Amino acid sequence: MNGNKLLFVNVNIDYLKALHDVDSEVQYSDEGYIRKPFLGILLLNNYKQYVVPLSSVKEKHLHWKKRYSDGRYLVTEIISRSSITQNAIYKEIGSSVSVERIYAALDVKKMIPVREDLYTTVSFAVLQDDSKSVVDYKILQEKEYRACVKIFDDLKRHAQDIYNKQMSTGKIQKFCCDYGLLERTMNNYREQKAPAAQDLTPQNTSTP
Repeated sequence: MNGNKLLFVNVNIDYLKALHDVDSEVQYSDEGYIRKPFLGILLLNNYKQYVVPLSSVKEKHLHWKKRYSDGRYLVTEIISRSSITQNAIYKEIGSSVSVERIYAALDVKKMIPVREDLYTTVSFAVLQDDSKSVVDYKILQEKEYRACVKIFDDLKRHAQDIYNKQMSTGKIQKFCCDYGLLERTMNNYREQKAPAAQDLTPQNTSTP
């Protein structure tokens, strides 16, 4: 994996639950990821792959700064006021023509270790059979990606600092995942094989 290239990935949900079972700070929802996959930014910490979760923007993020020393970030972009969509969350910037749209939030403290068999890379390519909602989602993801490119170098440094501090001192910061515990869990994790599909074809039980 190239640690200098920004990648969006979706993480295996069964693996995510296994991590959450040993560390409640791992972001996981029984229902949430059925509708929307766990999306994050892939990076390296001491040659180990980690994913920083990309969280959907909420009204509370209007009160966030763009960067905090504890590892929180806003993913934003200056856009034309005329391009604001119905559900967009944005900040006023004192301009009559532009606003700062908030696409997502990142919390480096919540990053999780992964192996290459436990995630898939996100593609923004629009396919012929994609529905309008899927196309709109891919367009939004691509905008989030472009906004993340601008903070990626700082994000990598911040993640490395948080990781190194925890691993060298053994002290786990408040609201922070336990990286040593999660790495051990990952090393012991074996992907669950899906059960064989049940044949639901209606059977003809009528008597000839």
